[in-house]
Amino acid sequence: MSMSTAKKVGKRLLQIGLPVLIIGFFLSQVKNNWSALTAHSFQLNVWLLALSFAGFVCQEISYGLIWKAVLARLGARLGLRASMRIYLASEFVRYIPGNVWHVLTRIMWVGKYGVSRPVAFASMTIELITRLAAGVLVFAVSLLFWRDLDAVSRLSEQRIIFALGVTTILALGIILYPPVLNWLLNLALRVLKRDPIKLTLRYRDILFVTLAWGASWFVAGSAFYVLLLALWSATPLIAWPICIGIYALAWDIGFISFITPSGLGFREGAIVGLFALAFSPPLLLPGGLAASIALLSRFVSTIAELLCVSIAYVSGGHPPRAILQEQSISNDALDSPAQTETTGEAAFSDVVAEEPSASIPLENKL
Repeated sequence: MSMSTAKKVGKRLLQIGLPVLIIGFFLSQVKNNWSALTAHSFQLNVWLLALSFAGFVCQEISYGLIWKAVLARLGARLGLRASMRIYLASEFVRYIPGNVWHVLTRIMWVGKYGVSRPVAFASMTIELITRLAAGVLVFAVSLLFWRDLDAVSRLSEQRIIFALGVTTILALGIILYPPVLNWLLNLALRVLKRDPIKLTLRYRDILFVTLAWGASWFVAGSAFYVLLLALWSATPLIAWPICIGIYALAWDIGFISFITPSGLGFREGAIVGLFALAFSPPLLLPGGLAASIALLSRFVSTIAELLCVSIAYVSGGHPPRAILQEQSISNDALDSPAQTETTGEAAFSDVVAEEPSASIPLENKL
């Protein structure tokens, strides 16, 4: 077996085996804590479950709206229907191994509407940075509510938690300042041996997009709280802002894992870990409930995502055939030991490199 083949097989085993192990661990935790769970009165509220599902659907819809706003600030005008269809339908190929095919699809597809590839790439870069930053920001704000829980006092002083939240918010304000953000981004690109890009976006535009993602996380986190409420009606109201922060940060952790699709396993692990910090049984939540809600939230949010993606796909949003051909060529290259290994990352670099510049055409002003 060649080195490239062994690497490919090992990567696939890791991508499949690790989520299975993590989910198996969660299920074992539910089983081990079954007596604690059955000691409480649980009755799934179908109406709250439907409301939670609607909230996750709204979050999916917000993705296309925010991306449209980013493109507008880059000088690219795209209609509402087109932006929603392109964004959601391009997510269909995210389930293809490679983790970048949805990016390639969106870049190539939006080009049919006159948006250059550097602008499309820049819009996705801004989208990713501001989305991750908004997740951390929402979690930092939620820390201000942790001081109302007795569980926190057993970990540290309440003022330390409060100071951590305020410090994180201020740090994010500095990091998102265009000169600082440019420096950090290009530092990461140099480490990854990629060409630098120049983000000359105005500070107020970056803050606007970040706050828009914050609103999206508020909707998703509220849906997560309602889902918890649907499962356990005794959930206290103080858990609402904390659940919003936990869900946002857990998504960030799952995304940056890069190992499993959609952070499968890592997001759930983060939810369980953060629940253990915020809610210490028997103070608020029963033992085993965190693992249950982590798995249930994954299931409900995935169904909401698949619904939105399917509607966009059947409405005419089929992925460009070139993307699927590129994926087929990449797989053939991986299977052939006589050829150089081709990855989705390399294909992505080739697409962006076809244009002379990856600079965003906006002035750097407050």
